[in-house]
Amino acid sequence: SKHPALGNWRGIFSTASWMPMIKLNLGAGNTVIEGFEPRDAKRGDVLFPLPDFDGSIDEIRSSHVLEHYSHREVGAVVSDWVRAVKPGGLVRIAVPDLAHIAQGYLDRQPGPWQGYLMGGHVDEHDVHKAAFDRANLESIMREAGLVAIHEWKSEIQDCASLPVSLNLAGWKTPALLPKVVAVMSVPRLGFMDNFFCAIETVAKLRIPITKHTGAFWGQCMTRAIEETLKDGADWILTLDYDSVYCAETVVDLIVTAIMNQQVDALVPIQMGRSVGNPLMTIPGSDGKPVARVDRKELDATVLPILTGHFGCTLLKASKFSAMNRPWFHGQPDGRWTENRIDDDIAFWRQWRAAGNSIFCAPRVVIGHAQLQILWPDQNLGIITQDPADYWKQGAPEAVWK
Repeated sequence: SKHPALGNWRGIFSTASWMPMIKLNLGAGNTVIEGFEPRDAKRGDVLFPLPDFDGSIDEIRSSHVLEHYSHREVGAVVSDWVRAVKPGGLVRIAVPDLAHIAQGYLDRQPGPWQGYLMGGHVDEHDVHKAAFDRANLESIMREAGLVAIHEWKSEIQDCASLPVSLNLAGWKTPALLPKVVAVMSVPRLGFMDNFFCAIETVAKLRIPITKHTGAFWGQCMTRAIEETLKDGADWILTLDYDSVYCAETVVDLIVTAIMNQQVDALVPIQMGRSVGNPLMTIPGSDGKPVARVDRKELDATVLPILTGHFGCTLLKASKFSAMNRPWFHGQPDGRWTENRIDDDIAFWRQWRAAGNSIFCAPRVVIGHAQLQILWPDQNLGIITQDPADYWKQGAPEAVWK
């Protein structure tokens, strides 16, 4: 599983466990966070380039610092911070959210919008020279070598805890990856886009694929997983023939799973075909599935779920030993209606019954391939239609006649 850019994950655990962790709080001001060394330009500290550190820092926390550098050099600043942290180290960045500022200003909401955007101008340090929204900050962080970008919440009352704050974190590309083997139930005919996704992932990450072809998905998955377990895999990556993803997606998934030790299975966001809902069930306070969740819950790095999908999902190999067989066992309710239990749902029930956890990574997203019918409209534009709707309703009413 060694990859020239990602390396092989196991080495980062070879350093002595007794060594103290090094954590820097950049832009600390007068605040003190236990376990963090405060650094602030107003005290004469140099924050870029970071002196005395070269791949030795465990975590950098930067609260409303980056916007004080020129928009021309913020990429170099973040790259330097990433240089200073060790492989697998965490970089947390908080900046004023340009989208929040702009919307508040346009809505004429009360607020110090000028100050949020330009800085307080109380001294030479309190001047903003760059602006960020989620898209461009994430792009800068990824270009610097951070992966599995996710949101974070401030543990203290500082600028990073303000509603205007955009807080993103990411891990430095790990030096070592666990042994990951992909498994796949392969149809005799399938989506070529999916196969090229698999080829790209295999080529870039050198993740082998164990595949089985047959009419029964559960049987094929069982045989492929059994073979993979014999090969000593640490994690099993399940791939489905109609999912669309890239190597970066898989890296985000792997790193997120490893860095959150409570995770036994990790599922990315994937939308169901024709239903318009993510392919997962989320438990409510009573442990039963809920129809809707608060949008803020999806800002979590990982979110506990009851069931997911197998489009591009990670399973911890060691957790199979506690599971009863059969792993995939669909059960009808008499006529295979909506109350049936499909093979995948049966698996997740067995997984949870064995005491294994299931989480969703809300910020890791994959596509779901779906055939669409294209029709000409009255202006010879395009109307798209789901094939299922065609068989129910026929051609769209607005089709060219």
